[in-house]
Amino acid sequence: MKYLPLLRMGVLFIFFSLAGVFPPGLAFGVESGGALENFLQKVEESSAAIDSFSCDFTQIKQLAIFAGPVEFSGQLSLRRPDKLRWEFVDPLPSVIVLNGNRGLKCTDRGPVTKFNLDGDPVMRMVASQLWAWSSGSYRELRDDFDFKLLPGPALVFSPRSKETASYIGRIKVVFDPDHLQPLEVEINEPGGDRTLLYFSNYRRNLALKDVLFSECRLR
Repeated sequence: MKYLPLLRMGVLFIFFSLAGVFPPGLAFGVESGGALENFLQKVEESSAAIDSFSCDFTQIKQLAIFAGPVEFSGQLSLRRPDKLRWEFVDPLPSVIVLNGNRGLKCTDRGPVTKFNLDGDPVMRMVASQLWAWSSGSYRELRDDFDFKLLPGPALVFSPRSKETASYIGRIKVVFDPDHLQPLEVEINEPGGDRTLLYFSNYRRNLALKDVLFSECRLR
C-alpha cells in the first residue's frame, strides 16, 4: 500500500469535548478500548447527522530540504453516501473527485485523468483515507494504525506495519468539540517532512450541485 500520493496531496478529515473529562496528557490506546470506542462511536453518530458539507482548508507543507514551508489553500466538499471533492485553489490549482467507485484528477496544466477504484489500488487507498478523515469513518483505519485518544479531543494514529511506517511516522487529528469534525490534521513523515492541514468555515447540510462530483474543471 502506497501512502505517499496521499501525503503529498495533504490528506488528509466531529458533540463531545474530552478536555474537561480526562486529565491533560492522558492517552488512550487500543488497550483502553472503552473510552476510545465511545469516542469513535460519537464521531460516527455526529457525522451521520451531516448529509453534506463544504469547508475551506489551508495546507502547510514543511519539507526537510527547504528552508521555509510551502502553503496551499483550497476547499473540501462532501455529500453522502459516496461523493467527495478535494480542490486546491492556490497557488497550484488541482482537483480530485470521488463519485462512488469512479474518480477524476486534473490540474490547470494537463488533461483530466479518469480512474476506477476497483482497478487502481493506489487511488483506492487514497480514497479510503480521504473518506475516513472527511466522513468520520475512522474505524476503517484500524487494520493499519494503532489509535490513541487525547484531550482536546484528538486522535493520534501510529502505523502498525514497517511498510506503512516507511511513509508515515504519525498522524494527529484535532476535532471541533461541537460537531466532531476535523479542525487540524498533522502528518509526520519519517524523513522529517511534515504536513499541516487547517479546516475552517464549515457549511453543513448544503444542497451541493451534482456538477461538483461529476466534473473536474477548476473553479
